[in-house]
Amino acid sequence: MVAGVDMGLQRSNNEDAVGTQPKAKPWPLAVLADGMGGYSAGEVASAMAVDLITAGLQHGPGSFSSPLLARQEMLDALAMANTAIYAAAQSTADYRGMGTTVVVALVLQSEVLLAHLGDSRAYAWRSGKLQRITRDHSLVQEEINAGLLTEQEAKSSRFAHLVTRALGVAPQVDAELNQWPLQPGDRIMLCSDGLTDMLDDSVIESMFAEEPPLSQLLPRLIAAANAAGGKDNISVVLMEADVNEMIG
Repeated sequence: MVAGVDMGLQRSNNEDAVGTQPKAKPWPLAVLADGMGGYSAGEVASAMAVDLITAGLQHGPGSFSSPLLARQEMLDALAMANTAIYAAAQSTADYRGMGTTVVVALVLQSEVLLAHLGDSRAYAWRSGKLQRITRDHSLVQEEINAGLLTEQEAKSSRFAHLVTRALGVAPQVDAELNQWPLQPGDRIMLCSDGLTDMLDDSVIESMFAEEPPLSQLLPRLIAAANAAGGKDNISVVLMEADVNEMIG
């Protein structure tokens, strides 16, 4: 499994944060967080999320002896990070109201375990097709689900960035877990909305379809999002099954 990270910065304050541990034991992991726009100190919340979740998931060999235990470890790490971020927001005036979206990938023996809150996403590429694994926790996604908006209409909605779940904004957190059974050659992408706001899924799929090495695909994705307007910080993590070195 390869983990790579690249960022294209468009704001003076970078509210995105990324952490990858491609050789962590017992399995690799990656965390991507996007401090919530309009909230103070979003960059603090996203950095805390990455650091705390990464630390919470780094245990000795055998800690994740089953997928069930891995799920519980994931939930515990997210709960711990949520408590810390919420406490910091309540106790420090400059941090009041801060929060962050987050997407986490934990690479198990035969699958990727994913957790997310908000509109940072996970995708999978397999056999010529890009599939979105996560669904945004956002107001416009609820309207899409209800048939009130199309995906394209949602992009221009004035409520496009109102998330319905996030880390650090409430005492308790309700993360959504997903699993992706790995096959050789699978590619997994984690990304912030700085990428997906600028590029439709069909455009991203066409770039994956060229099947360049991850070291080339990463900067191409960032460059395409910047060329399309680059209105926000852009963060991407790419992973590929059956490769054992880090790029980016």
